[in-house]
Formats: sequence, structure tokens, C-alpha cells
Amino acid sequence: MLTAILIDGPFFIKRVRQIFPQSVHYDAKTMADLVWRLSAAHLFERNQPKRHLFRIFFYDSPGAEQKVTLPVSKAMIEIGKTKEGQFKNAFHRQLQRKRKLTLRLGEPLEVCGWRLRDDSQNDLLNKRLTIDELEDSDFLPSGSPRGLELRMGVDLASLSYKRQVQQVVLVTGDGFFSAASELVRHEGIDIVLDPMWQNIPEELFAHIDGLRSTCPPAERAVEFLSRLNNEHAEHDDEVTV
Repeated sequence: MLTAILIDGPFFIKRVRQIFPQSVHYDAKTMADLVWRLSAAHLFERNQPKRHLFRIFFYDSPGAEQKVTLPVSKAMIEIGKTKEGQFKNAFHRQLQRKRKLTLRLGEPLEVCGWRLRDDSQNDLLNKRLTIDELEDSDFLPSGSPRGLELRMGVDLASLSYKRQVQQVVLVTGDGFFSAASELVRHEGIDIVLDPMWQNIPEELFAHIDGLRSTCPPAERAVEFLSRLNNEHAEHDDEVTV
């Protein structure tokens, strides 16, 4: 069975930062490794025949060049020079090195404001941080990615009409794919949704054939990262030898 995996990039990054420790939040290489590892896990399932990977499609917005005013210092800076902008550019370069992975970029994100990072918000709510202690690094650019839904819809239609795969895995938590997934299902292709343990609306079950999250739950994230790092170390030793 050939399987295509389509990943909603902004959703993936957000969920990784909610599940995994802060040490990987801006680690471009580890984030890209997680994309590959969690995708590959969908090819193996207990008591099921092994699947074969057609391709991983990762949808994201390109690094923006827009000039913005930082929320705390009020300094003017190019968004690409912020911590988030630098991470995004490095992350995309790492993804482009991955085998059988296609990076599908939409339009540059148009920043319309700022939002608190999840960890900073938790620190604020738990009184480990005060409003006066907030810094520019506690905020992320806020804006709606454009063009991602269209590109994902076109790819779903192409995979369906050309009968290139027998299964599609969608890594997302939103319902914008529902119309396109119905088209794919009508062509006899199996649709699996991976919401990365996020709760999904009940009505989405009418548009999918299966639900499976391959990322670890938060309480096992550190152990998962440790195994991933050990595997990389063993591989590096083999290459050195």
C-alpha cells in the first residue's frame, strides 16, 4: 500500500511546542527530524501490512521579510531577523535535505500582531512571570497563513485522480480539509487523520476512515527524544567507523 503524508506545518510546529520540552522549540534540526520520524511511524502499525511511503508533503509559509514593531521594546526589525523568523528559515533548509519530502510553501505570512508563546502564557498564569517581566522573545508573530489550504487541496485531488496512492495521512487538527477528503474517499482512498493528540470536533469523524497519532503524549516526550538522540548517535558512530 502506497501512503502519502500531508502535514499542516503551522499546526505541526504548534503541537510540537505544546508537547515537547522547550529545548526543541527552536531547534531546526530536531524539529525536522521529528517531521520525518513521526511521519515514518505511520508506515508501521501492529497487525497491519507494512505501508510504503509515496511522499511527505509539508505545507508552510515562507520566511517573511516584512518590517514590524516589536511588542515590548518597540524597536523596528525585519520579521526574518526575529527568533521565529530565523528558526523558520533554518527549519525549511533542514526539511529540504530530507529524502522523499516535498516542502510546499504558500504566501509569506502577513504579520498583523503578536501573541504570547504558550510557555510564556503558562508562566504568566502560574505567576512564575509578571507582565512587567515580559520581553520581545515571549511573543510570536500573529497572522493567518495564506495559500496552504489551496495547495493541500490541489495535491489531494491530484493524488486521487491519478490514483498514485491507496492511503493518505493528514496531520492537522482543523476541518478545512473535509471537502477535499470526501473527494479522496469517493475515489476509494483510505483517509487517516493524525491530530497529534489534539481533540477534534465530532463531525470530522464523518470525513475520515481512521484516527491515529504517532507522536508521544506529553508525559513520554522526553523519553521519546532521548531514544531519537541515541539513534542519531549510533548512526554517527557507524558513519565514523
